[in-house]
Amino acid sequence: MVVRKKKIKINGKEIEVDVFDTSLIPGSGTEEESIECLLKEEEIEKKIKSTIEKIKKISENHPNKHKNTLYYYEVGQVLRFVDKEQFTDERGKIWHRLAYDLEPELFGGKKENPNEAKRHPEFMYLLGKVDKKYLRKANWDQWYEILKFKDIYKDKDLLVQVLSECTNNNLSGIPLRNKIKQLRKSMKRQNAK
Repeated sequence: MVVRKKKIKINGKEIEVDVFDTSLIPGSGTEEESIECLLKEEEIEKKIKSTIEKIKKISENHPNKHKNTLYYYEVGQVLRFVDKEQFTDERGKIWHRLAYDLEPELFGGKKENPNEAKRHPEFMYLLGKVDKKYLRKANWDQWYEILKFKDIYKDKDLLVQVLSECTNNNLSGIPLRNKIKQLRKSMKRQNAK
């Protein structure tokens, strides 16, 4: 439930326009529900536009955004509006709108595949949920691997162990992913006792 870009032809010329996902069909018996959906889509679109303005201000303080964990963290803090506004179920569509339709340069640049565009805002969003005191304990590539385990920020003990592995053994990539899986299993066994 969010605005999307759609290409249409007018007088033989192809142009891109914004359209809502929801359509209103008079006499269908679902008019009231459709109107509620349209109002929610409009509310989400307004929030997206105000969020972009906030992210642009953050962007001004970070000319080098590429693999900049602080930039990603600060943007992630702003993107947490999806939780506060209870738009969590629409997260993927919101990320698409932000990173593919409206301002791709704020989210790692324009991607050919719309699904790839969603990765950056999702990573930012998840990094924004991590306690800032842990931010410098791993580099961007390590955080990228760590946050593939979406709820890891909720388990502080596990997160601290993982960050210790990053620091002490300089783990990243597949070895880090495997170590996280191993640590999760061992902690589950300990908690089961």
